[in-house]
Amino acid sequence: MKKILITIGISIVIGSIFAFVIFKNINEEVELVIKEDNTVTFFQVGVFKNEDNAQNFMQNYNSSLIIKDNDYYRVIIAILTNEEAILKEQAFFDSLGIEYYLKKENISDQKFLNKLQEYEQLLISSSEETYNTINKNILKLYEGKEK
Repeated sequence: MKKILITIGISIVIGSIFAFVIFKNINEEVELVIKEDNTVTFFQVGVFKNEDNAQNFMQNYNSSLIIKDNDYYRVIIAILTNEEAILKEQAFFDSLGIEYYLKKENISDQKFLNKLQEYEQLLISSSEETYNTINKNILKLYEGKEK
């Protein structure tokens, strides 16, 4: 009887260890899939501690937005998810001599992401003359999204 209880106990411990390892790996994979789908790329041109400085700096750009991030104010000139659109936008800003930093972040607002994908398709199929207009619309959309 004692041998049977020991065997059952060892089986439960080993089974629990395997279940924990498998669950942990599946959980990490699910998190990666979710994060990839909701990752947006911000084209950031400045970070400021003072909101007035950020406001003054954003006047240098046709389309820009200030995002408060903890104690910092980030000046953003574009938000995209699609790799092709990101590459086109990089080439556009590079041609204008604009220095930027690509900041990736996860967004959970699916309505915003769906609308953003529509704008990205426009950006991909349009000429550089319309990029500023498309960027303005995307930034307005982001500014008005539910936070």
